[in-house]
Amino acid sequence: MYRKGKLVLALIIIVLITGCSKFSSMPLPEMVATLDTGETIPVEISTFNWGAKELYGGPWEAMEDKDPEIISGGSTINIQFDSTPDSILIREHFSKYKFKDITDLNQFNIPDSKGTYIYGVMATWKKGSAIYALKIQVE
Repeated sequence: MYRKGKLVLALIIIVLITGCSKFSSMPLPEMVATLDTGETIPVEISTFNWGAKELYGGPWEAMEDKDPEIISGGSTINIQFDSTPDSILIREHFSKYKFKDITDLNQFNIPDSKGTYIYGVMATWKKGSAIYALKIQVE
């Protein structure tokens, strides 16, 4: 009986280790934001739920103290991932709790009005989800 207990415990440990190693080998997809000119805009990860790992926060918090990328008004930002998401949603953030949905496409236009803008790009895959943040300034 004592031998069966050890065997069951060993099997449980093997299953747990095998399951956790599958999650740790799944890298979070990378996102690149570029202008039509080819210029790349810095992106920060603000939230993710990926495999066995999680990070919580929002685009506003992630970018609040960051320097904005200065771009021309009316520019188009194109979003690309190294792994195609099942869905995407882009939001403009006005504060920590106030935002508006912009589009569910992989590109969006920047306003012509001068100012600083923070955007969140929410993407989902079968393996999890992530929100990426970027901050721009129109002059």
